[in-house]
Amino acid sequence: MRVPLPPRPSRPQRARRRSAQERSAAVFAALRNLLIEQPWGDVTLEAVARDAGVSRQTLYNTFGSRYGLARAYTLALADALCDVIAEAVAEHPGDPRAGLEHGLLVYLQSAADDPLIGRVREGDAHPDLVRIVTADAAPLLVLVTGRLEEMARAAWPDVDDARAFARTTARLAASYVTMPPEDDADPADLAAELADVLAPR
Repeated sequence: MRVPLPPRPSRPQRARRRSAQERSAAVFAALRNLLIEQPWGDVTLEAVARDAGVSRQTLYNTFGSRYGLARAYTLALADALCDVIAEAVAEHPGDPRAGLEHGLLVYLQSAADDPLIGRVREGDAHPDLVRIVTADAAPLLVLVTGRLEEMARAAWPDVDDARAFARTTARLAASYVTMPPEDDADPADLAAELADVLAPR
């Protein structure tokens, strides 16, 4: 059965939606900046609200709690990383391995620069923060798997099992959040090794 599309919003509704997106972007930017300066345990919703230029009640209404904010930030970050992976793959039409290697390299480098991921890797994150990428990782894996499957079908129409590729790659990508590469591992070498294994033949 075809699912009916929602009615097209009026201009005021579209304006409010854009405003909500801008507020979320400001909140995530504020959280990111605070995490650069201090551990997650010291970050308060009051500080995030102040730096984002929104009320504390707006944060509670939108995210519910600190955990909800961290989860929303993580999902937004994952979505953005999927965008850069897809863009990198698209730069190598007809060469899945080269495209995937490029995409994985961008992912590894970008993930290493994010302060929330850095806090998890350094071991000073609150247990709730770790849960987002471990025990409670289902929403994250569903999002990333869906985005990677969409990318694979668009970039490589002849791929045999885009779903299996996406699920495997999503879980491997998540593992590098909680278990970073060895200190002496070169991201370029690691991306090449992973592409050798994961790239569609």
